[in-house]
Amino acid sequence: MNNLASLIVRAANANSSAPFGTVEQAEPLGLAVAHAAGLARHLRERGFRRGSRWALVGRSGTDYMLTWLAAQLAGVELALLNPEYPDELLAAMLADLQPVAVAWLDRAAVAMPQSTAMQVDLRACWSACREQDTPAAAVNPEELGGMACGADDIASFIHTSGTTGRPKFCALSHDYLLRLGRFFADTLCLSRGDRLFAPLPMFHINPLGYGLVGGLTAHASVLGTQQFSASRFWPLVKQHGFTALVLHAAPSIILATTTTRADASGHAVRVAFGVESTLCALFDIPVGVGGYGSTESGGLCHAWHFRPMDPPMAPEGISNYAGRARYDVAWTVDEQGEILTRAKAGHAIFSGYLSQGKVESPLDRQGWFHTGDRGRIDEYGNLVFIERMNEAIRVKGEYVPIEFVESTLTRCPSLGSFALWRKDSPTTGHEVVIYTQSSAVNVEEVRAVIATLPRFMRPNRVIRVAQLPRTGVGKVQRMQLDKLAELESIGL
Repeated sequence: MNNLASLIVRAANANSSAPFGTVEQAEPLGLAVAHAAGLARHLRERGFRRGSRWALVGRSGTDYMLTWLAAQLAGVELALLNPEYPDELLAAMLADLQPVAVAWLDRAAVAMPQSTAMQVDLRACWSACREQDTPAAAVNPEELGGMACGADDIASFIHTSGTTGRPKFCALSHDYLLRLGRFFADTLCLSRGDRLFAPLPMFHINPLGYGLVGGLTAHASVLGTQQFSASRFWPLVKQHGFTALVLHAAPSIILATTTTRADASGHAVRVAFGVESTLCALFDIPVGVGGYGSTESGGLCHAWHFRPMDPPMAPEGISNYAGRARYDVAWTVDEQGEILTRAKAGHAIFSGYLSQGKVESPLDRQGWFHTGDRGRIDEYGNLVFIERMNEAIRVKGEYVPIEFVESTLTRCPSLGSFALWRKDSPTTGHEVVIYTQSSAVNVEEVRAVIATLPRFMRPNRVIRVAQLPRTGVGKVQRMQLDKLAELESIGL
């Protein structure tokens, strides 16, 4: 059967001793799947069946990864949410999702008085599961609902980071994740002899689709970590003998600016995703892999290999040499320069966005997904990604939800008429700034309000201008803000 439960069982049978989980708490894959099967059986005993929708809000860890395995074995649709989001944003997102249960792991639950969803403390569940003498030794995975899931059934929801509005949930089918895992495993030539390190939060497509599913596809060892740390990165890579890495732009930039060749010396890495030729040379990595994609656009729909001796790519804004397309994804760049993608087979791209509990397709009549990204085609027919076409603020790889932050800042009357925007930063991508016409900004008031936001959402300064540029209907023209004369700049 073409589903993730079958993939998980096959991987466990093929390489049961492979380390799985996180560097802080790894266990053999066979035991990990046994533990996950035990939780899956518990879910079925509680009445949850194939297609039940759950939400998981927690920090990455071994139990987090095992919960995802358990959901697939049980046939439960599992939505993964960023635990760093404030309570009110999580509550609004969960209201959109309409799950039957919300599982919390190492994070306080959010009050949702209008919700009928069951609230589950996963830490207690896992403690009880591990206390059993035979947590799942007697569990037959064939008896669990996940083995009957179809290729087009939804396996997981991953939310977008939210560019200008509330983050949207992307519905990912079993076929979507299986195809992505196979493409990634093939691109990196992964095998059961590899040890794969995906040190990023699992609610991102990279560690989940590339790392976890890609690693299981290859029957490789798969380890993550509770939190990415540049200072711990190379010691961990060497300690565990990792041979393959899953990164993306932000951690790669951090490693390049805060660690050295000497720090990396002695590693066993043969291939790394999110690493281009300059970093290959810096850290003595034989092969780097770059690409283009999004949670909607197949996770990874284009890929390109780099080697240390390759010349660096010519800068083109925030361009990325995306390279060649997947065999099961069609693509084009339209007359406006927007990149469009379409599945050539199966569910190579996502199934749609979740709205009020229902999945709705955003594809046009010809089946194209309009990515909102600007690109071009090089002289050899490969894709070059240039930039996002819409307004966006991105800090260390995280998109800052403009609408949400501006709504929070309305609690600062002294800001008057204001708009959130960005300044380029060599270390974080962007820094968040507030543009205002007010000449009486109360700095302590603003600091108190932004302290309630996650760190990556917090503005660094307030810039006073004479007049905010607006359209005829009053909308701020953010792209014009950088061109205005700064009357005053106030650090936060």
